[in-house]
Amino acid sequence: MIRPRTNLLPVASAIASGIQYGLPQPTQIPLLDVHTSPTSQPSMSLSAHAPAPCHPMITRAKAGIFKPKVYAALKHPLSFSLGPIEPMCVKQVLADPNWKIEMKEEYKALMRNDTWDLVPYQPQYNVVGNKWVFKLKFHLDGTLNKHKARLVAKGFHQTLGVDFSETYSPAIKLATIRVVLTLAIAQGWEIRQLDINNAFLNGYLPENVFMSQPKDFIHPTKPHHICKLRKALYGLKQAPRAWFDRLKDALLQWGFQDSKSNASLFLYKTKGIILMPLVYVDNILITGNNSTTILDLVHDLNKSFLLKDLGSLHYFLGIKAFQDETCLYLTQSKYIADLLQKTNMAVAKPLPTPTISRKVLSKSDGDPMDNPTMYRNTVGALQYVTITRPDISYMVSKLSQFLQSPTEIHWKACNRVLLYLKGTITHGLHIQPNQSLNLVGFTDAD
Repeated sequence: MIRPRTNLLPVASAIASGIQYGLPQPTQIPLLDVHTSPTSQPSMSLSAHAPAPCHPMITRAKAGIFKPKVYAALKHPLSFSLGPIEPMCVKQVLADPNWKIEMKEEYKALMRNDTWDLVPYQPQYNVVGNKWVFKLKFHLDGTLNKHKARLVAKGFHQTLGVDFSETYSPAIKLATIRVVLTLAIAQGWEIRQLDINNAFLNGYLPENVFMSQPKDFIHPTKPHHICKLRKALYGLKQAPRAWFDRLKDALLQWGFQDSKSNASLFLYKTKGIILMPLVYVDNILITGNNSTTILDLVHDLNKSFLLKDLGSLHYFLGIKAFQDETCLYLTQSKYIADLLQKTNMAVAKPLPTPTISRKVLSKSDGDPMDNPTMYRNTVGALQYVTITRPDISYMVSKLSQFLQSPTEIHWKACNRVLLYLKGTITHGLHIQPNQSLNLVGFTDAD
């Protein structure tokens, strides 16, 4: 486990160094003589509406300081330091030129990719709608990275057997991430991180899918035509599968083999060279024992699909990775902090353990929850946290048994896990190099 590091200054020294840390310093304010005669004028006048206080305490009123009241809630660092917010309506989009620029860039990318052809409308066509989705991308430290505007098809307008059939796309297993990273660190391999730009737009559609033209980008000479999609678009039911099939076909042509245990892991082993790409939708990790071959693979991928080479592994799927000469640290502190915010646990008092000893949960405990969706979403997020926090695996497994009909007792137990994570938010996995890769099993044989 990664133990939290804190640098706490003693109270006395912190007060003594208040100037250095920006603390307000006391100032000498002269006392006012409140016993002056009616004809005498004090050096600093009081408010005409407030009676002069007769106590010796120095107050703002005595000093002639009158400022509007500012509530503490408005001074919270999260209140105004978040910067721009995501637009909620078209009026907000039109008021910000950044979103207009991103919309135009997204439309140009669709045109360069030959995403659709304009065809005359026919009554027998099942035409799906579309909308613009706006998202702010942030860096790991919380600063704004970029504005992102994306045209999304309304996939709920699609009809099974008409414009889509198979939709399943393989998903990476959580254990596979730990296995691949452990193998790479143990062998001293390089780990590269890639991000595919507009990944879903690379998938080919075998079905005939028709979509209306984007509202703000209607063709001037063909306003009544519709779009016949050639490439997959975000929002379509078969878009994830179409993109994965396209990437899989490319890797198989280059000599890779898909893993039998995990379809998202591919293997390349020729003449002592080993490469292992790990795919999660548009995020790809590549590791292997030959740095030159890794660069060749990155070049081939960039030639077929436009991508961003993010360099060495640092932040992958909500997992922060830090590597030094001794080991690899994996934490999900940002993901946990966001989860605490969503569940209103960010300001609660942390607890030292994830569960109470000798407390057995049962299906009949407590009253049914008013909002079982909150319980299911939270437990699902906790399952993802177990990638780097195996210490909560047992309790998350127990909580997962009551997803169908959770009660208030189950929700209280779920909150205890959250409070335990709050107190150990910086803990994570510590993967050391040169460790034995022999599998070891344990059993309770008594």
